[in-house]
Amino acid sequence: MRRVTRGLAALALVLVTAACSGAADETPPPKPVLEKDTIKVGIVPTAEVAPLFIALNKGFFTQEGLTVEPVVVTGSGAAAPPLQAGALDLAQTDYVTTFFTGDKGMPFKVVGAMSQAGPDSFGLVARDGAKIESVKDLKGKKIAINNLNGLSALIITAMLRDAGMKARDVMFVEVPFPEMPSKLAARHVDAAWAAEPFLTSGESRAKLRRVADTMAGRITDWPVGGWMASEDWVTQNPQTLAAFQRAFTKAQRLATSDRKEVEAVLPTYVKIDAATATQTSLGAYPTAVDPQGLQRVADLMLRHGFVHRHLDVKTVLAP
Repeated sequence: MRRVTRGLAALALVLVTAACSGAADETPPPKPVLEKDTIKVGIVPTAEVAPLFIALNKGFFTQEGLTVEPVVVTGSGAAAPPLQAGALDLAQTDYVTTFFTGDKGMPFKVVGAMSQAGPDSFGLVARDGAKIESVKDLKGKKIAINNLNGLSALIITAMLRDAGMKARDVMFVEVPFPEMPSKLAARHVDAAWAAEPFLTSGESRAKLRRVADTMAGRITDWPVGGWMASEDWVTQNPQTLAAFQRAFTKAQRLATSDRKEVEAVLPTYVKIDAATATQTSLGAYPTAVDPQGLQRVADLMLRHGFVHRHLDVKTVLAP
């Protein structure tokens, strides 16, 4: 009897220990302590940045213990100085800006993906009635772009080269996306490189006409934008960056799986109505940076003189 009693006692001890162990395994690990619980991020108000506002509306950042404050900038180039100075923590980049500023000695890192071009998500537009039917008609014209050393300048330069012209055959004028329709209507510029939803709203409100889809041909599926930060910021704020990435990626997946989520937030940060939001052409919202795609960007920049030496984009990606 003593042996049986001892055996039962030992079995009971094993079961209790296993139960306690199982309960401990189910306990979620403590959340990491963020180096900063409030950050400012520079954004360009286009369809590309919709996942950020989805994440804000759904409370994804709050769930990570993070407060995110969007700061509107005209383009990635305008975000670079305040990012370097610490006035911004993260900023939207068109990748061209990150590579260009790096070539000029400002060390930024790409810390996340944001958007990829889709059909008609960016376009060359002209005033209705203007005698501009193709890229060849741009010679001697003023073209509005949102960033003189960014993606818009690179894409138009490539299109001009394909049409047998050079960048000096046109005059680039830096204009924020929201102001492009009024500048065209007032004949301050002859054409513009516009992003959605300003393409769709411009056609209906400002009587603009699409001349060409600028993200077609060899520019198809172009990686348009991501997030950048200074090297020092990345080193000093790894937990804050990881928290931001988790929340933003969750929103990107939602934007990809349900277009209506994007349509719902567009009118909250861009002056368009719900009907325009439903007609807006959207690109893709990749959840990971594509080094091969980014290398296409860097190589095209080298070809057209935007940088002066070959760049291995892997050296610009944050670990």
